[in-house]
Amino acid sequence: MQKENNNNNNQEVVTTKDMDYENEQYSWIPFLDEDDPLPGQCCPYATTSPVTIERSLIMINCDKDDILLDVGCGDGRIAIYAAKHYGIKSIGIDVNPDLIEKANSDAKEADVSHLVLFKVQSFAEESFDFKLSTIDKEFAKDCKHIYPTIITCYLIPKALKIIEPRIKDLVRHNCLESTTSQSEILTNTRPITAHKDIRVALFVFEMERWKTVDKDDKFKIFTYSKVSIDVIPTFVNTENPYIM
Repeated sequence: MQKENNNNNNQEVVTTKDMDYENEQYSWIPFLDEDDPLPGQCCPYATTSPVTIERSLIMINCDKDDILLDVGCGDGRIAIYAAKHYGIKSIGIDVNPDLIEKANSDAKEADVSHLVLFKVQSFAEESFDFKLSTIDKEFAKDCKHIYPTIITCYLIPKALKIIEPRIKDLVRHNCLESTTSQSEILTNTRPITAHKDIRVALFVFEMERWKTVDKDDKFKIFTYSKVSIDVIPTFVNTENPYIM
């Protein structure tokens, strides 16, 4: 395994590209190939280990009433894990059709096809409003929530900047939307209920202008909720090619 020499403190630094992911010491670390060429995409393909996924779902208190959306889902492993181990409905969106095809295949193998949905869809488009019915009307038909209640993202800073304002607005204001339909309100067939709070879990990279409610430095997990406050960045890494 190769190491880089850090001239600032004379310490050797192991880079993600040099890590042996079969080694238990590094098996928890999400893998990101920043040189992975994916035409038309703003973020390279990345994978997350099962232990990291489990830790993130514990941190955001995932339960049976949740619906998960993985933004930029890649091969769908987060959505599949949540469906298999927590029994919740899960959605994954990605612009790479090959990865979506693999996600559907893996979901079938894991016997959770009835709980998951994978679609070729771009989160970068302004028209994408995170509503379940926008993603898939048929899938949303039996859901009691308007939006997913858990949003997960393993995206580079450039991609996070695209969706940060929309996710902030969604997390802060979704509670104003009732999960009771207008017809149910008019006929008084179902009590008016507030939408469940939306929680967000990010991997490796955090939001630039949003304060976490919890974080795990070992597993590089950052979580957000409606109590997260805005922050002003005090430092910008100009050497990061993904900073816009």
